Amino acid sequence: MKVPVRGLLALRKASTAVATAETIPPAVLSSEFFDHVRHQVYGDSRKVDKVVVTVKTEAKDKPVLVNRNVSTSFHCFNHINKQFADDSVLVEVIPSVGGAYFSSVNQPIQDQSEVRKIGFDTSENLNLVNEAYWRSCSLVTAAFLKEALDVDVDFGFPRGSIQDGYFSVAVKGLNGNVFTPDELSTINRFGKSYIRDDKAFEVISVPKTIAEESGINGDHLIRIGHQVFTTDGPVIRSTRQIGRFSILRSKLTGKSGKDVLVGGVSIPAKQPTSSYSWSLIAKNANQKFSKSN
Repeated sequence: MKVPVRGLLALRKASTAVATAETIPPAVLSSEFFDHVRHQVYGDSRKVDKVVVTVKTEAKDKPVLVNRNVSTSFHCFNHINKQFADDSVLVEVIPSVGGAYFSSVNQPIQDQSEVRKIGFDTSENLNLVNEAYWRSCSLVTAAFLKEALDVDVDFGFPRGSIQDGYFSVAVKGLNGNVFTPDELSTINRFGKSYIRDDKAFEVISVPKTIAEESGINGDHLIRIGHQVFTTDGPVIRSTRQIGRFSILRSKLTGKSGKDVLVGGVSIPAKQPTSSYSWSLIAKNANQKFSKSN
């Protein structure tokens, strides 16, 4: 899929090569930088301590011995069974010291704690799950656009909610060139192929001091495949959890009028729907995105 997308969109390269340093993401947002920050936050993965993490389930609590700063809640959930782990979207962490908090399933565990799985069927945390899912869809869109486009681009992530009916990503560096219907069709094919590859959302919770020193604009660093982004909240476990997915259209946005806002809609793989219902969801999202400022 990769070659056809590049072939279709490479014509933009001549008109967008003038992008300035302000519109290109810092070089540090790379896979190597992700590994560097992970070492800063969690230390040498070859030198680990063991901690006990208790997985809370409806049936009973199960203590498991894991590697501190290496193992994740997903590893802990696998001690229950594979299906239990695969269904995990987020996790509530209750540390032995300090207050409880919500995190991504793939975020390393730093101390002894209790963990509770949150899935798409966990009704008491519905808003949290919806926000994480929308955030994840935006990030994965940026990841496959980064790989598909034959130009240097940066991304902005407008704050959106499920109530908006769509998620969006601001693409900087296209010099005001919105995508044509044919290009959107090819981008969607590339995106769906990218999502089917079951790419994990690797997560680092970045302390404020390290974020300031490294120029990280957010409290989390996310890696999807080889693409790295900053964000301000938890994300889902894997692209495998993304079900029906469509990039709807693009339009100009931003003060310069040259940024391209890309709108899309999706539903989780665990929430199957009929083709008719999906067409209504996509139509509603398309209309709302078209009318948005």
